[in-house]
Amino acid sequence: MAALPVIMACSGTTYSTKVIATNDTHGAVFPYGYDGEETTHSSLASVCAYLDSVRTADGTEGVILLDCGDHLQGDNATYYFNYVDSTGEKHLLSRIFNFMDYDAVVVGNHDLEAGHPVYDRLVRELDCPYLAANAVREADGEAYFDSYTVVERGGLKVAFVGFTNPNVKSWISKDKYEGMDFIPVDSIAGNLVREVRRKEKPDVVILAVHCGLGDADVPDIESNAMYLASHVPGIDAVIASHDHRRIAVKVAGADGDSVCVVESGSKAKAVSQLDIEVVKKGRRVVSKKIEPSVEEVSSIEPSQRYMEQFGEDWETVRDFSNRVIGRFTTSLDMSYREDRRSDYLALIHYVQLSCPGVDISFTAPLVSEGIMPAGPVRFNDLFTLYRFENLLYVVRMSGKEVRDYLEGAYDKRINRTDFLYNYDTAGGLVYTVDPAAEKGSRIRIVSMADGTPFEEERMYDVAMTSYRASGAGGLLAEAGLDRETMDGRIVKIYPEIRMMLCDFIENQGDVNPSKIAGMKKTGSWRFIK
Repeated sequence: MAALPVIMACSGTTYSTKVIATNDTHGAVFPYGYDGEETTHSSLASVCAYLDSVRTADGTEGVILLDCGDHLQGDNATYYFNYVDSTGEKHLLSRIFNFMDYDAVVVGNHDLEAGHPVYDRLVRELDCPYLAANAVREADGEAYFDSYTVVERGGLKVAFVGFTNPNVKSWISKDKYEGMDFIPVDSIAGNLVREVRRKEKPDVVILAVHCGLGDADVPDIESNAMYLASHVPGIDAVIASHDHRRIAVKVAGADGDSVCVVESGSKAKAVSQLDIEVVKKGRRVVSKKIEPSVEEVSSIEPSQRYMEQFGEDWETVRDFSNRVIGRFTTSLDMSYREDRRSDYLALIHYVQLSCPGVDISFTAPLVSEGIMPAGPVRFNDLFTLYRFENLLYVVRMSGKEVRDYLEGAYDKRINRTDFLYNYDTAGGLVYTVDPAAEKGSRIRIVSMADGTPFEEERMYDVAMTSYRASGAGGLLAEAGLDRETMDGRIVKIYPEIRMMLCDFIENQGDVNPSKIAGMKKTGSWRFIK
């Protein structure tokens, strides 16, 4: 078998193994959806089938299995086991990772978004280390999770040093990571690799980072995998993630040798793979060869043993997802409207503005197309209406700050320089946008939604997502508000916006989206020539 040592009298002994890594699965744990049609999706069930085939060919010594983060968010299954069935024997993801014999799991930013009760539970339940060397305790500066692990497989000692995304504080609310701080990876990776090499004497060192690729020449707090590969001495490979890209390359490393960089996209459609072959004389490494690749697995039939193990869990999530929570009496058009307000965003604004004391609401499109038809609304539909587990924050802002915030949001929209989810609009106001004007002069706020004057000197209570309140998207910076200032501006924190939509629909029973869009409360906006 490939993993067994090959004796070569003159040159030494050759050892080999494969590192296989998943990343950004975002809850893709089942090969079927929950709408009753059982359409096939890429999932860890196909990854399991691929692993079984490799382990059959190479033996268990021939494979090291790793996940590079963002596994606790993105699907009904993860939502259900994060927040609904939170007292079961073990979390579904713990059971899956243990069943598939993962050797290490890296903490992603969306995993932290699930909150302490969820990721602390995984720490207790996983049969392997949960890695994030740069997530440190505020009290003593020590790592909150494991920093690294050494796996001995196929006659080799392979060290994995894991890092989460240090920009996480810009995306999620502080209560989700209470007691922790996050250190930029490039500032500590070199010292940690030296420590691991000194203490553990590994044959191969791999950085497993929940960071995007970025630029090889410029460090970046969010996306720096290429920079790490080029500048951190003593490493052989970097497994990247976070930006959902696919890549398998070799770059010039800090020691003059090539360093592999590999990433496999998202949603378990493919896996990253490193084929490692090391020649050793005794304990001394004579030569080393590592080949990176991205292996497509989406077309592989789901593992039967996997589905036998977790089929009941899928049925549980399916039944939960298909629970009827209310009814739309008219269809809801979810198409993106560049130049005017959509009925879809009007509904979200209405729910946010219904919170006591809220004067103004900010929200952005999370989908760009589609129609939700009139008829029953099921819990499953909420994941289409609202993709993310964002909390609702109420923040005190001056009228001028509100206008500056909108100037920044519409500059992104008009110039198409960002993602849709950063194209915020306002509810509770009547305003116009002149796309031909210069930034800073585009927004004219006519009045509040009820016709009363809007005043730049007055303070307003503004509803926005926890993502936005953390500074993500840079819109609060446009209003001159930094993180330190924001700590004193938060008035109220409400539950997840998705669940607020659920409660609203359940309480109303019959919901007319067209009628809500026409209500004065939501305000209006449009482009003018």
